[in-house]
Amino acid sequence: MKIVASKLSKRVIHARIADWPRIMPSQHRATPTGAGFGSSRFSSPSRSFRVLYAADSFPTAFAEAVVRDRFEGRARRFLYRPHLEQFCVSGISSSRELVLLDLTGAGAYELGIDTDASRARDHLQGQAFSEAVHTKMPDIDGILFDSRLTTGGCVAIYDRGFSTLSSTPPIALVQSALLPAELTRLGITVRRKRGFA
Repeated sequence: MKIVASKLSKRVIHARIADWPRIMPSQHRATPTGAGFGSSRFSSPSRSFRVLYAADSFPTAFAEAVVRDRFEGRARRFLYRPHLEQFCVSGISSSRELVLLDLTGAGAYELGIDTDASRARDHLQGQAFSEAVHTKMPDIDGILFDSRLTTGGCVAIYDRGFSTLSSTPPIALVQSALLPAELTRLGITVRRKRGFA
């Protein structure tokens, strides 16, 4: 994907994040400010860099990491405790202002970027865009964008910005004080396992 760095620079901001929730698989709880190579909205299709995601609120982090599209078209909403037990949550902060490409609001539209890069369910356009940004704009630490699910704020931080990050000690998601209220708000029932209440 071709990008014009000088044009994108108009949407570059400097911002520090403080205690942005990150929900991740519990198997990674020892490295809450790290990330592996995966397939996500802004991950590298060539595996040339890693990306860490965090959200500006617990509801958005929960939507992005756990719920996703699983209740689309369903009247009854269930999550199973073993599934929830696979996650932990931490608060991510940066020690300095991060240099972020701001695609929130009408950002992608105003820049003439394919809006699928930040909003589509399919991640191919976002990955191609992110790879171009990472390559052509080496001073950029990551991308600020709106959640496709909640419209809340999300950040994708490139691995070159990981050294600026710190975290609160991860706790099991099921122990989070914020989880019960969010489950109630979304009308989600937690079951011990399939077939049992």
